[in-house]
Amino acid sequence: MLEPLLKGFKTPMLLPVRFGDGEEGNCVDARLQLRLDDSGEVVLHVHRVQRKVDFRKKFLGHRFSKEDRMNLLNCGNMGRVVELVNPVTGEMVPSLVSLDKLTNELFSLRMEFVRIPEVVCGVDLNEEQREVLHSGKPLFIENMVSRHNRLFNATVQFNAERQALEFFFNRKLKEDGCYWCVPPTFRGVTLRRWQIEKLQAGETAYIRGLISKKGKEYQGYIRFDKKGGSILFSFKKPVSR
Repeated sequence: MLEPLLKGFKTPMLLPVRFGDGEEGNCVDARLQLRLDDSGEVVLHVHRVQRKVDFRKKFLGHRFSKEDRMNLLNCGNMGRVVELVNPVTGEMVPSLVSLDKLTNELFSLRMEFVRIPEVVCGVDLNEEQREVLHSGKPLFIENMVSRHNRLFNATVQFNAERQALEFFFNRKLKEDGCYWCVPPTFRGVTLRRWQIEKLQAGETAYIRGLISKKGKEYQGYIRFDKKGGSILFSFKKPVSR
């Protein structure tokens, strides 16, 4: 985690961070990032995990549509260019919006900083393909070459939070350009790899450590609804048919 941190990126994983002194301090999960403050000094910025995104509030002047919310929750990227208000100057800035799937924070990136490469894993992109990616939409690319010199296909989309292209494997595009993938978290709990693999395979996974609105811990079973793109919860294990 140290290498990306020293390069100015956020730590790729969550870390337990204690606030306060001694045993009375509160411990929260967060991603860390080194930033420059207004005086040019390097400071440590803590991105705390949020319970969930409040889409009822405007984000830099933008009110999220139902499609915006579904794309961000299921895929992490809103998938279109929107005009956001610069909080300092008040100017309207064309931007892409993505969701940090680990912390549930929303991030935006000005279009002038969106860079789409001409070649992706050995595949030359034409102007039309680059424009699709530049506009934030997903693009299915075939016959890419992996590091192990193997051909593979994947859906590619620009992520504003990572400021780079990300790959989605074994995903089918819907007719409206939106696709569903298993979210990495459920009700504030980060899913483990084996749980995600079970959900992707259409199986039921057991989950514990969930916290109710009254602060009580509970557990149960989850499965992934591929049609609606959401995780369904049940206290009892569903009966296999």
